[in-house]
Amino acid sequence: MKISRFLLALPLLPGAILMADSTVNGLVLPEKALPQLEPVLAAAVQQSPRMLNRALDLEIAENNRIQARANLLPSFSGWGNYYDSRDTRADLHGRVDVTKIAYNFSLNQPVFYWGERRNSARMGEIQASIAQGQYRDGYRALAQTLRGDYMRLIVQKLAAQRGVFYQEFTKNQLQKQEIRLAQKVISEYQISSVRLTAEQAQISSERTQFDYDMAKVSFSRLSGQPVMADAAIPDSIPVVTYQPEVYDRLLADYLAQKELPTIEAATMRKQLENEALSYSNLKTRLRPKFNAVLGVSQDEQSYTINVAQKYRVNSFFGGVSLNWTIFDGFSAQAAQRTGLARKRQMENDYKDLTERLAQQAQTQVKQINFAARSMAITDRALVAGEANLKTKQDEFARGISSEDDVNLARMALYDAQLNAYNGRSDFLYKVGDFLGTIVADPVVANLAANK
Repeated sequence: MKISRFLLALPLLPGAILMADSTVNGLVLPEKALPQLEPVLAAAVQQSPRMLNRALDLEIAENNRIQARANLLPSFSGWGNYYDSRDTRADLHGRVDVTKIAYNFSLNQPVFYWGERRNSARMGEIQASIAQGQYRDGYRALAQTLRGDYMRLIVQKLAAQRGVFYQEFTKNQLQKQEIRLAQKVISEYQISSVRLTAEQAQISSERTQFDYDMAKVSFSRLSGQPVMADAAIPDSIPVVTYQPEVYDRLLADYLAQKELPTIEAATMRKQLENEALSYSNLKTRLRPKFNAVLGVSQDEQSYTINVAQKYRVNSFFGGVSLNWTIFDGFSAQAAQRTGLARKRQMENDYKDLTERLAQQAQTQVKQINFAARSMAITDRALVAGEANLKTKQDEFARGISSEDDVNLARMALYDAQLNAYNGRSDFLYKVGDFLGTIVADPVVANLAANK
């Protein structure tokens, strides 16, 4: 099965994306800050196991649409019999060999169903459209998860390096203290804490490396690609910029729309349309339905008093058939009331949903602002850590500081880098979440590119 077969059926992206495109292009997303991520996101359309299942959902929805449309088309049915027999008749001597051929083939075309068949076909189209929207949103959610996991791989790679460095540092410290213990400078009690710290550092380093390796395996399984080598994972997350006015403008444009373009809201609107069509169909249950019939048949018929004397009859027929349920024990009325109540219930849910989505978008913009401010602090701390390490290295070269001082400064720099990269990752991830909410995430363009 080819996924491109289903991608051809995807509708154009919502107008909100097109209007906000120039604004969104100015934002820094993980795949822009980390170009190595872009081919991973593009390949995930066809290689991720999750997207392969989503493609099967599209196939199911398309076949359901075809089934719903089939009710509008003519149906052809028939039956046929062929018998050879030896009959013993009271009015004749001996046995009679009899061959009987009978058949009936007919063509039925729905003519008038009070719009029920058209409504059912339309409902199938709506369900297929919902599946396409969910496929698109499913890929966006997958891409967002891959973004976060990829940036965590960078942080975990650095954490593993820090773990190895700290393990070596504590190991060297232990060796120095063992020498002092042999010289009777310190006691067994004093060195016990150093030994404990070294053991804990080794365990922590091994655990961090294990978590990093498992994260690479998980990322490979999610993206559908081979496990990435360490060299293919960037060493850092670059500095990113924050322009609050851009997010405020995107938020204002989103809130100004009469109908929010979020996939969740669009899906519920389509479900509401389906409920309205279903309610219309329920109102036709007790009305007469008409079909046009055209067919041919062959059978035997008796035209005399002697009913055993039969003759072959060939018939070509056509006309109109009527099917009318006149009374069903008030079931139709109950179904109508249930359908109407369900429709009103969904309308209330949609109102709550739009309010929640509007609040969610506003909250996400505030969270982006908080993340940007925190990121600025950790970035300044990183600059200070780099300057401190350079100072200690210069002092060590002049003999003012010890090697331990340099190593401690390097440890502090590792911690500052981890904090800074976590801050940048958090900011970039929140930007992706916000763009997903307002249906302006440019990553969905990969779907069109993979047709």
